[in-house]
Amino acid sequence: MRIERFAFSVESVEAVPGGWRLEGEPDYHPRHWPQQGERFSLACKESGRRRRDVDLVVVELTESYAIVRGAGGELLRDDDIVSGERTVADRTETRRAPAEAAAHLADILGLAPTADHAGNDRDWPIAETELGVTLPGDYRAFIDAYGPGSVDEHLHVCAPGAAEKWADLIEHHSYAHECVGAEFFGPGNWRRGLHLGDVSHWTSDRDDIPTWFEPGDDLISWGHTGNGDFLFWHVKPGTAADDWTVVFKERGPLWERYETGFADALAGLLTGAIQSEYLSRWLGGPHSYGR
Repeated sequence: MRIERFAFSVESVEAVPGGWRLEGEPDYHPRHWPQQGERFSLACKESGRRRRDVDLVVVELTESYAIVRGAGGELLRDDDIVSGERTVADRTETRRAPAEAAAHLADILGLAPTADHAGNDRDWPIAETELGVTLPGDYRAFIDAYGPGSVDEHLHVCAPGAAEKWADLIEHHSYAHECVGAEFFGPGNWRRGLHLGDVSHWTSDRDDIPTWFEPGDDLISWGHTGNGDFLFWHVKPGTAADDWTVVFKERGPLWERYETGFADALAGLLTGAIQSEYLSRWLGGPHSYGR
């Protein structure tokens, strides 16, 4: 079992008979929205500021308002976020084969079958030589079929040799490494070619290096958002490319790990099977992919 959060961003509060009406919108993917009878237990401002305990039961909820009753409604203010938690079963989905995973993602995005696409083949050896790795099969299959693009106009998937800078895999990966390099090596100490897993160059305190990242590991970035967030493969020595898992780095200091590969991670985020503090609210649908 695992804990799943739900939340509601409050734009305005109005007392109504027996409770309060909150104008605003639910956070996360629609799959994660609070259900009737569930409880909000915490109110705060963005980034967790001004935390207040509440006990508010959801009476009714839509995409634009919530009706709640209980204790603490009088404490709510405009621009608050109210949140709660539920216990759900762990994900048990078996990891798909690369071609199957790419096809499943394409189906969720409403893309035509791979056979209907031609001419998107990439010069993979150039990119893989530059990166020093063989890239995962699900990513290669998806990019060969559909090229680079934006998922739901928010999450941008890069590809080797793309004409646009935002979409070029090597260009973006280098920029992402430079941005996260400050957390590994200290401000101003990153340089092209420096391996993130080279512990001899890490900062002495290592406070900003995630605990799951071990000496010798690496990160290869394949995507980003308009908010300045990055998506990476977590590359571990001796681990096959098709077994690399995806990690997300928000613009600030925090990370998320999705424990699955490129296509299955995106599919999970789009369907709500994977919950993200930062991405879920942007990927609730309708789904699309394009430039």
